[in-house]
Amino acid sequence: MIDFYELCGYTAGVLFASGFIPQIYKSYKTKNMDDISYAWQFIFMIGVILGIIYSIHNNLPPIYICSSIELVFMIILICMKIYYSVKKNKINDINLDNIDNIADINSPRPLQRPPGNGWNSVP
Repeated sequence: MIDFYELCGYTAGVLFASGFIPQIYKSYKTKNMDDISYAWQFIFMIGVILGIIYSIHNNLPPIYICSSIELVFMIILICMKIYYSVKKNKINDINLDNIDNIADINSPRPLQRPPGNGWNSVP
């Protein structure tokens, strides 16, 4: 039978690990992870890995089981950040390369030179 303190350990681990779920969901929906830094992700991930090593060595299942789930969620967040930043950069490159064509395609009428000596009235 599980004692009260072990139950507290498992409950805490589940709550800590499930704290990633809203962030993963929000990141998936918005496709924007600019506010999450790589530094925080890697520092947290290293801390979780060290905690897993410690808890395995001391035979603390509530810690290493839940920390393993946290590690999986952190890896998912890192992969999402890499994927969305690469995708965003590709879209920005496409938009910058075709900016002249986009202006011509989307204009309701052809671009015309304003009356006078030119665009800025400079000879």
